[in-house]
Order: sequence, then structure tokens, then C-alpha cells
Amino acid sequence: MSMPPDPLQLHALVDGELELSRQLEIEADADPAVQAQLQRLRALRESVRGHAEAYRAPDALRRRVGAMLAAEATPAPRPRWRIAWPSFAAGAATVALAFAAVQWTQLPADHARRIEEQLLASHARAVVGEHLVDVASSEHHVVKPWLSARLDFSPPVAAPPGSRLLGARVDYIDDRPVAVLVLQHAGHTVECYVWPTRERDARVAWAQARGFQTARWTAAGMEYWVLSDLNPQELTVLVRELRAGS
Repeated sequence: MSMPPDPLQLHALVDGELELSRQLEIEADADPAVQAQLQRLRALRESVRGHAEAYRAPDALRRRVGAMLAAEATPAPRPRWRIAWPSFAAGAATVALAFAAVQWTQLPADHARRIEEQLLASHARAVVGEHLVDVASSEHHVVKPWLSARLDFSPPVAAPPGSRLLGARVDYIDDRPVAVLVLQHAGHTVECYVWPTRERDARVAWAQARGFQTARWTAAGMEYWVLSDLNPQELTVLVRELRAGS
């Protein structure tokens, strides 16, 4: 009897990235829930492809993600929940101001690891496939209706001061469709993933993964995850602005 598939395997199957033997096992699975989830993923994939607008990622970002994927072949142990802060000589005042508005906490390891891996996979697919956004626009009144028409919720759409909205896409995270807002900040790409939650408002949780920083919080019935290769100091300030908008 084969093991039931996890969400990442279903995503890999739909994307044509799963080994053939495992693909055949899953496709032969008689569990109605598994087949229904596969149908939802395939329908979402076709919907996104049918309304897609291409956006080419910067060459530097493509090289960085390519190196990240190559490094997965020989992963090295990495500490979790540690922040490698830059020298305070360059920005102590900025960091102090950010900490006055943002309090850091930790996520349960199992939940954080599962979501974190899905975010990294989503980001890698978008960059390598040169498809960061489905709708390319810096106008919230263009992006917000586009997302609302394709999701069962209406996500907040805004670019904090010092950032530029590049557009958005729809992806599938934590077993549901989510909105992905794509921003440019200080020359770096920042992705903000948003979906509804029943959790109470929660403080920011921070982590590092494969050279990327992640931040997560909940506010007003929405869960937010931010992924970027910004340094912790810059991302702290950006998260503070994003939280103010949420």
C-alpha cells in the first residue's frame, strides 16, 4: 500500500516534476479526496495560464534562484530562527525604530517548515519560469479586482513607501489558492503571500531559509507571509510598513 501523497507531491505532479513511478501511484489512488485535490490544482493551473501575463525576472535574481536550486542536491544543516544582523554602525537608529513597532516571535516548527518550503518552491517556480506575476501593474485598482475575481476573498493591495508594486499572481499554498503580491524594494524582489485565516492577530514571526528571509503575521482575518533576499534590517522596516497597511 503506497503512502498518501503530501501537498508538495501533488504540486510536483501537476507541474510535471514528480518521478514517474510516484506519479503513477498517485494517479491510481482511489481516494476521492486525493483525486479532487488534483482536479482543483489542475483547474487552477489552467486558469492561471489562461490569464497569464509574462514578466521577466532580473538576471541577477534568476542566477540566485538557480544557485539555490543547485544547492538543494547537497543541503547543509542550517540553524533555524536565528537573525544574522548587520553591523549596527551602519543602521542602529533604523533598527531601533523598527523594533519599536515590530516584535519578533517564533512559529511552531512543523507548521513553519511546511509553509516555508511551499513558499520557496513557489518563488523558485516563478523565477525559473520567468513568471513572477499574472497581472503586471503598479495600480492597486487594477491588481485588486483581478485578484478578487479569481479568489474567494479580497486581499489588501498596496505598496509601502519606498516600494513599487510590480503586480500579482495566484498560487496554491497551505492547501488553498492565495494571493501573491510582488513588490520591488531597494532593488530586490519581495513577495507577499496573503490568504484568509481564523487565527487571532499575531505578532511577526521571523526565519531564514536558503539565503532568504521570511516574516509571517496575522491581522484582521488575514495571514501574511513575506519572502525576500533583503537583509534583515531592510526587511524589518518594510514589514513594519506592510503591517501598518494590513
